[in-house]
Amino acid sequence: MDSCRMVLHVDLLQDYCTAMKSSSDGWQPEENSLSGQLEQLARSGAIHPQDQAAFIAFTRLEHMRSAFRQAGGRPSLLYRRRAADGWRWNLMELVLDRDGRSAVLFVKDVHDALTAVQVREGRDTPEQQLYAQRAMEMAAILHSRFKTMNTVDVESGRCQFMDLTQPASAESIGDYGLFVQNAISSHVHPDDVGTFWKTLSLEHLRNTARGLDEDYKEEVCLYRRPDEGPVRWMEQRVIYSRQGERVAVHILGQDITREKCQEEARVRELEDRANIISSLSTLFFSTYYMDLEHDTFRPVTQLRHVGDLLGEVVQCSAALQIYANHFIHPEDRAEYLRVMNMQNLRQKLRWWQPYVAVEYRKLWEGEEPDSWEWVRATAVLALSDADDMPKTAVYVAQNMTDSQHKNGEAK
Repeated sequence: MDSCRMVLHVDLLQDYCTAMKSSSDGWQPEENSLSGQLEQLARSGAIHPQDQAAFIAFTRLEHMRSAFRQAGGRPSLLYRRRAADGWRWNLMELVLDRDGRSAVLFVKDVHDALTAVQVREGRDTPEQQLYAQRAMEMAAILHSRFKTMNTVDVESGRCQFMDLTQPASAESIGDYGLFVQNAISSHVHPDDVGTFWKTLSLEHLRNTARGLDEDYKEEVCLYRRPDEGPVRWMEQRVIYSRQGERVAVHILGQDITREKCQEEARVRELEDRANIISSLSTLFFSTYYMDLEHDTFRPVTQLRHVGDLLGEVVQCSAALQIYANHFIHPEDRAEYLRVMNMQNLRQKLRWWQPYVAVEYRKLWEGEEPDSWEWVRATAVLALSDADDMPKTAVYVAQNMTDSQHKNGEAK
């Protein structure tokens, strides 16, 4: 994190952020829409005119939400930002959090690194220097993530392939069409050849580059290696970047087997959770996820008439009060609201007391006003912070009428 000029924790659902590391140039994110603020920053002249469109597109909330599903890796953008001494190259990279609802946005100043390689390569013209920056420097900066880079001249069909795990001199120049044919025959699983060809054929690269309307575009191809044994997943990320009248095409490759395994594990975990919730729905007629820090809730399963009454209400305290006023016996409301309120749940729920419960009489849908059934509501601790203070809880409600009747008969 020390090499970053700014680090932001981004809520991908609410479009707001928390600054984990502030920018030294004085720009600070505010409480409102992060993507809106970044668009304003771009249009204010802080971002180079040739990079503004790509910057705005990359930082839109919709793009950040979908980038991980499309790419399966860490989306990144190289752009120029205004500084006291002119324009400086910056690298922006998104890293998805484990919860899948948020991400960390890293911003690094990589201008000095780019300049150093430019000098080393000895490019003569400004166009050649910029071309070298886009090709060589993206590899130099991202070598810890990507393993290969192929720079393609779509007009001539020539390509420059580099193995980024080897010294900078370890590169080869050849015909891109032959490169693709060799990859298909030796390095791509037969079932994935169609996907590989659709994204990476010279014809596709050429047509996409010629028809590029924006300044920046990414396409991602995921495919399997044909090796025997455990499946190995590879990613080829095609980056189209407009540089004046021409469009540069760079293809960055990496092995994403570990990420795919982690993704599959997350999918299985979500499916398991969904199955558990589905199974519990036969036991509990209502289930809610409660955010005790922000006094909000999200229904998982709920009765239709309750959902109709609550409508767009998202504040948990208000929803509990509305529910009590409309569905709970007048003699039981005070006790219900004493137990099921934010302050009591924050005070009582701990790892050594993981739940609180209350029983009450509820008017069931479609029944007479004096027809009541017994319900047991339970709030179960789901997540605590480092100080053992509760952050989230799961609220479940179960019909206990038969149990109450059996207990009465036994007595």
